[in-house]
Amino acid sequence: MKTFLHSLLALMVLTIVSCATGKNALEKGNYETALDRAINRLQSNPDNKKSQDVLIEGYRLASNYHMDYIRMLAVNNDPNKWEATYYQYQQLNSYYRQIQRCPACLSLVMPKSFISEESDAGRKAADYQVELGNNALATNTIEGGRRAFKHFNFALNFDRNVPNIDSLLTDARNMGTVRVLIEPIPIHSRSLELTNEYFENRVIEYLDRFSEGRFIQFFTVDEAEQIDLQPDQIVSMQFDDFVLGQTLIESNTKEIKRDSVVVGQFTDDKGVKHDVYNTVKAQLTVNRKTLSSQGVMNFEIRDAYTNRILTNRKLPSKDVWVHEWASFNGDSRALNRDEIEMSKGKELPPPPPQTLFIGFIDRIYDQIIGNISNFYRDSEI
Repeated sequence: MKTFLHSLLALMVLTIVSCATGKNALEKGNYETALDRAINRLQSNPDNKKSQDVLIEGYRLASNYHMDYIRMLAVNNDPNKWEATYYQYQQLNSYYRQIQRCPACLSLVMPKSFISEESDAGRKAADYQVELGNNALATNTIEGGRRAFKHFNFALNFDRNVPNIDSLLTDARNMGTVRVLIEPIPIHSRSLELTNEYFENRVIEYLDRFSEGRFIQFFTVDEAEQIDLQPDQIVSMQFDDFVLGQTLIESNTKEIKRDSVVVGQFTDDKGVKHDVYNTVKAQLTVNRKTLSSQGVMNFEIRDAYTNRILTNRKLPSKDVWVHEWASFNGDSRALNRDEIEMSKGKELPPPPPQTLFIGFIDRIYDQIIGNISNFYRDSEI
């Protein structure tokens, strides 16, 4: 049994050491992991023989692998080859920097730098992305502008000094952006004077936040007129009607009893006072006044050039104002705390129509932003 345990322990130690030195990764052809582990071990233990062997053999194999791949790419006519070439030189330079930071490693291998080669491949990869971006710009379409923006932005992964890149990104974003006009929101109510300024302001504030980081821009009519804008799409929101119902008052009376309530005291023959318990009663009347407001908003997005309807929704909403108060006859000790508080209240008149209208449109607002978010969900940059 002891022999088995000793063998098992030795195997576990050997496995841990192999993993720590990178030997297992090297045997599997995972050169990056193998070198990373070997270098880390040699930085803390410069005399570790296994790590030394992994570093020497691993760097030789990794260098040969990447250089063979680069030579293969060099004879390929696909312009995408510069992207792949850039990544190969980038990995070789990563090995170089790691080994340079490990004094013990420098006595074992002589790492080679490919900084100029990486930079040259990066410029060519960036040039190809710029070429693709310019081709997309030439289509003069929204989709072309969005493709161009992605190509120009991707070019910066290879070269941070692409000529005129800021101007190219701006042109691409402008071309790829959908300009949306928000029409004024009229209110049609047969008998009420209402204003929807509160609702319009909330919607505009949301649209400003929503458009950040997207190929979309929203304009009010005033903003569009100031810059003589030709929109691509138009958002129309219109309250078909807003109606206040009849005020309804409902009353409910019930008898309330409470047992074992102290109602008095008596003194016995020995002069000792005792509480007198009995059941107390009260008639509680709870009044509930309600006033409902309801209506429908017509939400529509249409093409500004063809007037074709892109989406249309009827968004219903209903809000109910509620007020409750109570009164009672009888013994107040029969009531609980909430019933006593309610009995202190009085009947109140309904809020003015504008206040009720705001409660109604608060429910519409959530539906509006949900529809806008869904319709323009694919506009992220």
